[in-house]
Amino acid sequence: MTQQQKPNFIIIGAMKAATTSLYTYLKQHPDVFMTTIKEPKFFNNLKKNSGLKMEGKMLKKITTFKQYYSLFKHVKNENAIGEASPSYIFDEKCSTLIKKNLPETKIIAVIRQPVARAFSNFLHARRADKEKKSDFETAFKDKDSKHFYKEKGYYTKQLERYFTLFPKENIKVLLFEDLIKNPIKTTQEVFKFLNIDNSFIPDTSKKANVSGTPKGIFGWLIMKLRHYNLIPNIQFSNYLPGLIIQFIFNSAYKKASPLAPELKKRLTHTYYKEDILKLEKLIGKNLQHWLI
Repeated sequence: MTQQQKPNFIIIGAMKAATTSLYTYLKQHPDVFMTTIKEPKFFNNLKKNSGLKMEGKMLKKITTFKQYYSLFKHVKNENAIGEASPSYIFDEKCSTLIKKNLPETKIIAVIRQPVARAFSNFLHARRADKEKKSDFETAFKDKDSKHFYKEKGYYTKQLERYFTLFPKENIKVLLFEDLIKNPIKTTQEVFKFLNIDNSFIPDTSKKANVSGTPKGIFGWLIMKLRHYNLIPNIQFSNYLPGLIIQFIFNSAYKKASPLAPELKKRLTHTYYKEDILKLEKLIGKNLQHWLI
């Protein structure tokens, strides 16, 4: 009887912190298996009231271990078996559920300057027609926002849940800016963390999940498809040439206005300065550039 395969590493987040890029780079390695579906969100859905929706990009929620483990049925001889669900980091129940059911799993988190992350999240929600407010600061400060733009930037509490439950050596925290500026070096660090050949060089030339603002009829159509979760959660680069994907993106979106540096600094110092200083100690990384 074939042994049931289970993940031995999970990318837990954060949302809008280049987890899709990392997923794309990792799955190129011959000794890595990543689920075809990115963001299964299984541990978000496990043991939750059926009235709560966390299916995200998927039209059908994965709610049973049979469904979840079936995502790994095509594992061959790969030693590193993983999935990426960026919503795990913010959900306060996920760390406990992962530890209980996959106690030896390695945890990978990518974190991004909190206001920059929130702004990217805001643009993503606007692009999918799931954010009606047009002003970022207003949406950021909205206490009733279902997107939790501000709250998702408090990484210390979120990561502490994992550091409390998992051995420190089984947790790898990456910075978004390192993954963007030095994608090969940073991905090779993850290969080493996963105990596989870290001399492998992934193709990092393709950009994933670039933010933009919908334009024209085509942009409106894509926005509505996103709103109703009708776009399949697959890697289109596996099926379409890069030039075609770029043409579609350019036809549907225009470049979004950048986040004003003054606003970024003001919101950072108002809401995140104390948390960033605590986070530095937790993960052992210098984050002073996040405060500038």
